[in-house]
Amino acid sequence: MEFRQLRTFRVVADHLSFSRAAEQLFMAQSSVSAQIRSLETELDLKLFDRIGRRVLITDAGLKLYEYARRIEEMTDEIRSEVTGAKDVRGALTIRIPETLASVYMPEVVERFYGDNPRVKLNFINCSDLQLREELNSGRIDLAFLLTDAIHMKEVNVRMLRSEGLVLVAGPAHSLSRQKKVMPDDLHRQTVMFPRTD
Repeated sequence: MEFRQLRTFRVVADHLSFSRAAEQLFMAQSSVSAQIRSLETELDLKLFDRIGRRVLITDAGLKLYEYARRIEEMTDEIRSEVTGAKDVRGALTIRIPETLASVYMPEVVERFYGDNPRVKLNFINCSDLQLREELNSGRIDLAFLLTDAIHMKEVNVRMLRSEGLVLVAGPAHSLSRQKKVMPDDLHRQTVMFPRTD
């Protein structure tokens, strides 16, 4: 298994297209196909299903994609460290709820890219279901959660700030006429919470 094959596989998976991958990699489409075939033969797995003109990634392909992405990122980091390049290279994969990302991330991203223009940031909507495994395996590098408490072994957890929550009801709702709403007032009420997965 060669690095160039993994990179070619990753680009095909990103675009789900052999022709677009060939354009991006400045290769002939036949060379892209040959590299993918060689990789599938070596692994004895099918990485893509070709249905007519559509290209779909298989479950095995999805697993390999995470490794290929991480290997590419680590290669960039190694090159940056070994050559002593002043600009940091690589990528960070971050899980964060969309609500937090839309409010707080634009300014953070702008400042981060100002200092680290060669680092790629990958944002994924947050889910705490497999967070410990994802952080420990290196699938993600960092996560932000909107939660009252979280305890994870082998994961460094820090509270950054508290967020105030506001209960909103329509003008015709009985609770909107009360000056103060207590937790007991929510009994038998339908309450919608933001999704975090």
